[in-house]
Amino acid sequence: MSEHERILNARAIYYLLFSQLFVFTQKSDRYDGVLDLLNTIKVSPLNSECEEAIERLIPKFQKQNLQNISQEYDDIFHSPPSPVSNTFSHYDEGYETGSACVKVRNLIAKTDIRKNEEIFKENEDNVGFCLLLMHEFIKNELKQNEQNSENQTYAGDLFKEIINPYIDEFIEATSAHQSADVYADACVLLENFVEFERVFYATPKPILEKKIKSTGGISRSETLVREINRRARAKERELKFEE
Repeated sequence: MSEHERILNARAIYYLLFSQLFVFTQKSDRYDGVLDLLNTIKVSPLNSECEEAIERLIPKFQKQNLQNISQEYDDIFHSPPSPVSNTFSHYDEGYETGSACVKVRNLIAKTDIRKNEEIFKENEDNVGFCLLLMHEFIKNELKQNEQNSENQTYAGDLFKEIINPYIDEFIEATSAHQSADVYADACVLLENFVEFERVFYATPKPILEKKIKSTGGISRSETLVREINRRARAKERELKFEE
């Protein structure tokens, strides 16, 4: 196995792990395989922080604890009063089913991959679904055994255009949730892995603008435009006053 293939295999394992953690499904076996994946990455963790997070996660994914993890997921992503949004559209524009969703759908349309509507109830820009999509692209690239395959291009586009710009805000919101325990450690792994992916794709971490919550369906970009206009009007009033 070449060095390129070894890296692809390792990346595929991480994306499979994160997809199993963040894709919502009502199947009772939703966390099957997570323990094996954690033991696999434990052999060669990304760094000491990840090693410690893995050590904390492994005992929590014993069979008798899985129902508690399912409840934690629901508490974080579904339960009022302040569930964490898990779509990239939300972090892009402040509401669901935005341009990020359209971009992912357009990307999928170029491939042979189709969403199983019976299993995946969320939109295509759902964080877990996009992580699973990355796994599929890398797995297909390994099957093709080509370094410049279409699947490599698809994966690069998905990471650079959808995942990279907004994943940090998702990680921060999830980690900060009062119910986050298992998912706080999962975010430690995800955050460090995303940094690895940025190196892999030679894609810098985005400079996040000051966060402004969307209100009444107004997107962050629209909010910023309004703020710029407000400041311009205030400046005009100052000039008139000086005259």
